[in-house]
Amino acid sequence: MRLIAKGAAIALATGMLAILPATANAACKQIGAVGTGINEGIAKFMADAALKNIREAAGYSKTSGATTYKCEAGMVSTDCHARQKVCQ
Repeated sequence: MRLIAKGAAIALATGMLAILPATANAACKQIGAVGTGINEGIAKFMADAALKNIREAAGYSKTSGATTYKCEAGMVSTDCHARQKVCQ
């Protein structure tokens, strides 16, 4: 019985340590979106619009840092993957 209680206490302490880093950064997180257009400018514009929609739907009001883009040109259209750090 004592061994079970000691094991449970260790598991609880380990679980609390795993939660602490997550709660310290719980107010900020990375979001991402994809935009498609006939050129890179339009694809970035669409990705930015999608990021704005995600931010508003999730209730995030502030951005932290610049938006990063990774664009790939295809045969007909260009896709841009945008990432941004947002905070509440």
